[in-house]
Amino acid sequence: MKKSDFQTIVKNPIQRATRYQEMVGTYFDLVTDSYRQHWGESFHFAIFSSSEPLKDALNNTERFIADSGQFCSGMKILDVGCGVAGPAINIAAYSGAHVTGININAQQLEIANRRVKEHGLSDKIELVLADAMQMPFENESFDAVYIFEAGCHMPNKANFYQECALVLRPGGVFVGTDWFTAEDLTTEQKTKYIEPICRYHAVPNIISLGDLKKCLVSAGLTVEVVENIENHGNILRNWELMDTRIAQNIRGLIPWLLPSTLKMLTKGGYALLDGVKSGTFMIGHWRARKPV
Repeated sequence: MKKSDFQTIVKNPIQRATRYQEMVGTYFDLVTDSYRQHWGESFHFAIFSSSEPLKDALNNTERFIADSGQFCSGMKILDVGCGVAGPAINIAAYSGAHVTGININAQQLEIANRRVKEHGLSDKIELVLADAMQMPFENESFDAVYIFEAGCHMPNKANFYQECALVLRPGGVFVGTDWFTAEDLTTEQKTKYIEPICRYHAVPNIISLGDLKKCLVSAGLTVEVVENIENHGNILRNWELMDTRIAQNIRGLIPWLLPSTLKMLTKGGYALLDGVKSGTFMIGHWRARKPV
């Protein structure tokens, strides 16, 4: 897709939903190298316990999700939106479970497959090119499903969570972290704070934690936890690190001469910062289970 076409799509909420496959695929074609260089191999925010390095906090956040889902050897687990397999590699090695990762972006999957082989985990991790809105798996194929900030890229959240529930076996657990809004935002707040986040990060829309709970229940799952992930540690340090790294990336560059992708990431970073500071945006965590 041409960058001009991509920019046209991300500016239009309707097109972001109807053309999400092209949009999300192109977005990650553009940003993957920058994400890897400036954030790491796991494309999500971290829970910090103290002043530990970002890499350690990311690993610990992934292990927190594995512990929340009680992942263990013998389990078959689905990683939705696996990126370049950062979480999958960590969780498979940590828990001993078999992880199947799906991703809509072929470029990321190529990198992910290479990294899985480098870590000697080809017997523990399988990667599949697929759209999470139409999963290519039989019903009740997995003991657990997890997400790290990938559901926000799905156009119809209720349908997406239904897909996740369908591939879960009875008794299976669905856990993850994702982007959410505060409850009962005004139209003005959504326009000022949420729409820029969606536009700069190729996100069709963002729902609230309350809406998440409704979607999980509607999908037939029993909700055990729905919460702001701040309950488990320091999240604000992500924004501090982001602010610092944005400044480092653009230091010495004239703003209007920034490469277009860096400009998009810079504006997107500040949109997230604005959302957090205004209290309109948060990272949420949930755990739900399919009834036996």
